[in-house]
Amino acid sequence: MVGRPLWERKVPSSSLGAPIFPMNTIADILPSLTYHHRPDRDYEISGDGERHIVQSPIFETPCAFQSLVLSVDYHPRAGESLLTEMQICQGGVWSRFFKLGFYTAGKKCSFAEQTDEFGSVYVDMLQSARAAQQYRFRLTITGQADIPSVYVCVFPFEQKTDPILNVLPNGKRFIKVKPISQMKLDVPPAMQRRLCSPTSLTMALNALGVKSKPLDVAQAVYDSHAEIYGNWSFNTAYACERGLEACVTRFKRLSQLEKYITPDSLVLATIGYGAGELTDAAIEQTTGHLVVVCGWEKEWIRVADPAAMHKGDVLRFYNAQEFARVWLENKNGAAYLVRKK
Repeated sequence: MVGRPLWERKVPSSSLGAPIFPMNTIADILPSLTYHHRPDRDYEISGDGERHIVQSPIFETPCAFQSLVLSVDYHPRAGESLLTEMQICQGGVWSRFFKLGFYTAGKKCSFAEQTDEFGSVYVDMLQSARAAQQYRFRLTITGQADIPSVYVCVFPFEQKTDPILNVLPNGKRFIKVKPISQMKLDVPPAMQRRLCSPTSLTMALNALGVKSKPLDVAQAVYDSHAEIYGNWSFNTAYACERGLEACVTRFKRLSQLEKYITPDSLVLATIGYGAGELTDAAIEQTTGHLVVVCGWEKEWIRVADPAAMHKGDVLRFYNAQEFARVWLENKNGAAYLVRKK
């Protein structure tokens, strides 16, 4: 093999499976937990030359889960690639490895829907048919890339509604975000409506000091199989390529934003709502849309909503109670966390 031996190229390890969020503890079970796995010698490695297969140990979650999303901190160069796969265990029986994502320097793609008695994969999410308790992942690495860090966000099989999900942190906070309207991008109108995720990510990158342009980001995160720009894992992987820390996660209540809406950290929330559910919304209704959460005041939450028709309307306030419903309830708190390392 040319270059450094694989173990000399790995990311130094710390505790495997340690939660990335302090709030993700057994004492405070969230609608989902997010774990940051770093390469360790417990990983099984096979292969030689330019291709290696890296399989993680088995990880057990503190509660049974119904779905998971895998994110990677991967920095591909020309000639390098990464295939991510996930296996889940239900009642002591292991599934096959489901294919999740394929990454190269010039292309990213998901796979055709995979369904069997264990569950199914649709684009970026593995949905378990029954309660699962354990998982492990497999990475197929081509080229001289380091073994990436992996983030796994799981969603519990049984969840309880939090009675205080709409309570904002105390005081007020506004993080400066330069507004960009996806509706003003120099592409056909039909494509403009599909670019909320890369446009929101661009605003977050710029706010965190990484100069970016929305159409460049859109090209980099495009899922060539699903033909979408909103593959969650590909968007967070691109933020990692640009030198930030990013992963897919879920929030349980608005008060948790206090730790993650700072000059060094932003949250991109996935929202969905019908007509009349979100007062003064940039678009009347949507099954899925990304906005940058950048502050709060009293009963209002501050967002940069790229669907606004004009740049001057991108930064806006939404009622916190309504926003909690369209994000934490309708979309189970799904979000990208993007922050400086």
